[in-house]
Amino acid sequence: MAGLLEQRVETASAGVDVRMDIHDASRLEWSVSLPLPERTACGYTIGVEMDIPSNAFARHTPWDQMQSFTRLDGGEAFNFDEHIVTIDALRRSAVAIANQMGKLGESFTRHCVVATSLFTRIARRDLHDVLMVGLDAAKSLLGDARTKLARPRDDDPVELARERVLVDEYVSLRWLTLLAGAERAVTILQESRAPHASELLTTAHTLESHIADALQAELTYREACHYACANPGSQQSLEAYLDRSSRLKKHFQEVLFLEAEVYQVAERLHHWAAGLGAAAASFWALLLQMALAKHTTSSTSTVGSGLVTFAIVAGVIYATKDRVKEIGRTWIHGNVHRFYAQRVARYRAPARRLPTRDVVVSARESFEQRVVRKPDPLNPESGYLVPSTMLRYTHRGRVLPTAALTAAGVKRVKHVFRYDLSPLFTRLDDAVKQVPVLDTLTHKVRFTEAPRSYRFPFKIRVTCNGKTMEEVATVVLHKGGLDRLERATEDLGE
Repeated sequence: MAGLLEQRVETASAGVDVRMDIHDASRLEWSVSLPLPERTACGYTIGVEMDIPSNAFARHTPWDQMQSFTRLDGGEAFNFDEHIVTIDALRRSAVAIANQMGKLGESFTRHCVVATSLFTRIARRDLHDVLMVGLDAAKSLLGDARTKLARPRDDDPVELARERVLVDEYVSLRWLTLLAGAERAVTILQESRAPHASELLTTAHTLESHIADALQAELTYREACHYACANPGSQQSLEAYLDRSSRLKKHFQEVLFLEAEVYQVAERLHHWAAGLGAAAASFWALLLQMALAKHTTSSTSTVGSGLVTFAIVAGVIYATKDRVKEIGRTWIHGNVHRFYAQRVARYRAPARRLPTRDVVVSARESFEQRVVRKPDPLNPESGYLVPSTMLRYTHRGRVLPTAALTAAGVKRVKHVFRYDLSPLFTRLDDAVKQVPVLDTLTHKVRFTEAPRSYRFPFKIRVTCNGKTMEEVATVVLHKGGLDRLERATEDLGE
């Protein structure tokens, strides 16, 4: 499962970013970043399709497998104000610095990739200077954060002083992440087969030495501060380092999350349907009672017959009342998305950020699951149809202008969705199969292990500001979990 977390497909257009990821061994992730409008609300639509072969599909409730959250996309300008006295302001500034470091790291990698192109030749000195500027800028951010945000002050309350220590540890981790990414990018220069590879190799050696010195200095600093360090000889140390990194990331990014107010439309409608069903059954019983009373005579036998008939019919009506309610509930769950939505969500700014808790995003969401039949891929002309299960998720929403967030430098809102596909794994064949091959040296049959993988298409379509983007990839999975995404891209303009 090596490289699992690095599988990513992304595209951007009209201020919208779309990404498709393998989040972990069981969850598929997609995210959409949308611009935060300044004046008028911005409507958008997100459509996701998964076409899963029916022989591998296991019935499940889609909403139980879905995890989603919405946050601000960390595009704020960081604040080095000497008078920052709130934990919230410290966190926002630290996240903004981390975001800027991430952009510098991406720029470093991009320059390395461009430099290895057969059609691009950059002078060795120029390339070295460009790459060093990025590293120096990130190191300067680190120094400013420690001097102006993390340095303790005499008048700090205990909780604020503790937060400053966490800021220092967090930006240190982001700096280590940048150095690791830079080292991987330098490897691209070293492995280049371009005609000017010798020049790139000289630049790579210089940068590699600089990165190693920076890494050693930072690790020495972390040891002096008693921060968690990754010891390659200790499994426990590595686990503790990763756990600490994850906790710090969640601690600081939590300041970006919007508060969700979510309800299922079908559940609310079900109560109304149940009430209407009970009222209808009672109404029918009352009408029957009145009809029987009208035709009842004074004869004892007639009265007895009428009472018996009334009791039987009333019993049938009340017995079918629950069945009518259940049919109504099933119909609502299956058809409410056609008329409105299955789920409604509103995302508000937290009170600590905006006391008015303004709604930033409102959305309506639905899942549709149906069986479709497609031509046999091995012989489409044969007329044989192969069943598959189409799982379609639709998200229609509006991003509302929020002056306070815009003034703070927030540029975008980011939706993140994760879908757990683990119910499918029990239906899959063994991850490894024995395949017979001929040994050319001994001229004997031997067996080799071959991976047994399954594939299904995964598509995202986003419409915003009159532009439509579509990303298509193939999900590769096996008995042990998700493996990778194989990309196939098609951009549409409307």
